[in-house]
Formats: sequence, C-alpha cells, structure tokens
Amino acid sequence: MTIDELAEALRGGESAPESVLGEDWELAQQALAGAAVDAGALPAELAIAVLEAAVATRRAGPAEQLSTSSDREVAKAARRALYRLRSAGVAIAEPAKAPEAPPAAAATPPESLPGFSSLPDGTGQRALLVAQPVRGGVEVVEALVSDELGLLSLSRAEMGRSAWRKLGKRAEIERLLPLSIEEGRELLSEAVRCNLATRTPFPADSDVALRHLGLEGATTELPPLPEPEEGDAVLAVESGALHREPELAAWLPPEPELKRLALRVDELRTSPLALSPEQQGEALRERVRTQAEEFFDEAHRRLYARRLWAVAPALERRGAAHLARVARATARRLFHGSAGLFPPFAEQLFTKVLALMARAPGARGAPQAGGTIREEGAGVPPAPESPPGERRSPGGLILP
Repeated sequence: MTIDELAEALRGGESAPESVLGEDWELAQQALAGAAVDAGALPAELAIAVLEAAVATRRAGPAEQLSTSSDREVAKAARRALYRLRSAGVAIAEPAKAPEAPPAAAATPPESLPGFSSLPDGTGQRALLVAQPVRGGVEVVEALVSDELGLLSLSRAEMGRSAWRKLGKRAEIERLLPLSIEEGRELLSEAVRCNLATRTPFPADSDVALRHLGLEGATTELPPLPEPEEGDAVLAVESGALHREPELAAWLPPEPELKRLALRVDELRTSPLALSPEQQGEALRERVRTQAEEFFDEAHRRLYARRLWAVAPALERRGAAHLARVARATARRLFHGSAGLFPPFAEQLFTKVLALMARAPGARGAPQAGGTIREEGAGVPPAPESPPGERRSPGGLILP
C-alpha cells in the first residue's frame, strides 16, 4: 500500500493491512489518537502515513511526537506536517526545552537480543543466529561456520521485533542453544580468522554482514579450555558412552580416516595367516586403537575438546547432568593432553565404525567401493520434511 492509502486506512479505523504487522498498526492508531508512543518504534513508511492522517484530521499531537524521531526522514516529515497545520490555523505547542544529557555513567546500556546456536556436528559445523537492534526492527545474521575452515555461508536480513519474537518461540528455535551477542561475535570473529588462515573463500556478500556487526578476524585463537579438575580422570573413563547419545551418535572420523580404517580391516580379512575369530577381533581392536592414537595429535585433541565442550550444555539442558560432567571432564583432559588412560571417547569414535563395516556388503552402512563408509542415521532421527510453503534459510533454519 502507498502512504496515502495507509493514511486513509488509519483515518477510517480499518484493520491492519496484510503488509503491516498487527502490533505496528495498533501503535500507529494510538499515535494518531494522541497517545504517548515511542517515536522511533514505528516503521518510517507507517510513521509518515500517521502524519498525513494527522494533517487531514487537524491533529497536532502526532506531528509533535514524531518530530523527535531518530529517523531523519520521519522527523523532517513531522516538521513539514507541523508547518502545514500551523498554516491551517491549528495551535501548535512550543517545543519543550531539551533536557540535559544524563551523565555517561547513567546512560542506558544498549539492548541485548538473544541469539541461537546449533550443536557442532561431527565435522565441526554449526549454525549461528545473531541479532542486534536496528532502527525500526532487528537485524538478523545467520551463519554456517566450521571450526576448521571458517565461514561457509553468511546472510543478513531485517525483520520487525514482533516477527523476531515469534521466530524465537518456534519449536525449531527453542531446541537450539541460547547464544549471547558477545559469544556470537566471538565465534564469528574466530571463523573469519580460520578463513584467512586456511585461505577458505568467504561467502558472497559476507563483507556487508560483517561490516554491520563491526567484525574483523580474530588475531589470536579462542581462549583455552579450563585446566583439568580433580576427579576428571575418573569421569573420563565413562566417555565412550557419550557416543550413544543423540548429540554425538552421528560423529565419525573424517573421510580420509574412514578410508584408512577400511583398508586396515580389509588387510586383516584377507591376511594369509590362519587366525581364530578371537585373534582377529583382538588384532582389529589393536589396529583401531593405533589409528585413533595416531589421529588424536595435539591439534585434533583440541579441536574435538572444543566440540565436546560445546555439546555439554545441550546434555545438561535435557537433564543428562552426569553425562554433561563427563563431556566437560573429557574435554579438559583432551585439550590439555593429560597423561593417563587414552580417552575412551577418542577410541570409540573409531570403534563404532566397525559396527557399520561388519554389515554385509551392499547393506546400508556397509563399506563401499574405494573404502568409503556411508553412515545413514547413526542414531539420529531424520529431519522432518518441510511443509508446503515453508521457507528455510541456507543454514536450514525456518524463517517467518
């Protein structure tokens, strides 16, 4: 609708048009009626429509209020409306003297909006939703980040505050982890550093979203995880059980490691040595353990430690408090390379692949040509199909 059409609808007391949020329309009607409203809360187009309706009905109150708007176009339109009203003989109140600015210490802190984060998957990828207030609404930045490669996708959009609140109440979003703006900025800054370090190309137009957030690449890595605590060694003994949880069931070693493991298993199966089933099983476990120990060098220990640390709040959130403690204890020990028993978590990452490889060739999850192992499900239910007409973002999150 045009501004004139919006103004006519306001004057006629009509219901909210399809193109206008209900709460914005209600606020506009209140402003036209002379009620005290936040001058910066109305979208610019709707605020100007209120001014046109106010001039047509000879009401000075809305123009006096909107003349203090932080939007330059709205404030300018309000001054023009006041001039037109004064020319028509409507009494205009003298502008009140601006109050003295409060001391810096008493300044209102900037509004902080909640963000959201998915859990890291087995490759270290996770989706982030970071929001910050902007004039007339909320700017939302959605990113898909990898803890090894950096930013994989990045997009930004603006929406009304009511739309953002509704989005935050959806079941799909409530299953995500809460993320403060500071945490979101830290993760995005670290992702930019990874892009630069690994020379991974930045997503198209990502510079706009990063500039709006005032972000640059971090100059140092994320802070280290806390030092191991007393009792961590005992808790870490249980860490193999973490792979049975839905948050980690789909975690597998990287593709090159899967191929190496498949080759080692094939070598054992085709060995000319006459080994009993018990001997074959023992040899297989030894090869798996050896490969796990080779894989978990310092860099991979720290990488998987951070992933485990990120999963712990999700375990805690769904009531698995003990497993959350196991995850944090294992993460601390992995990150700092604590001496002692090789973490069952690390060994089980490889051992659980054997269940897939033991299936008959051609079955789901069986070794494929070239040694590639395909996992389907791994204990995590498939995501439901999107209903007709539903919009999803590049990171898979449902948009209003």
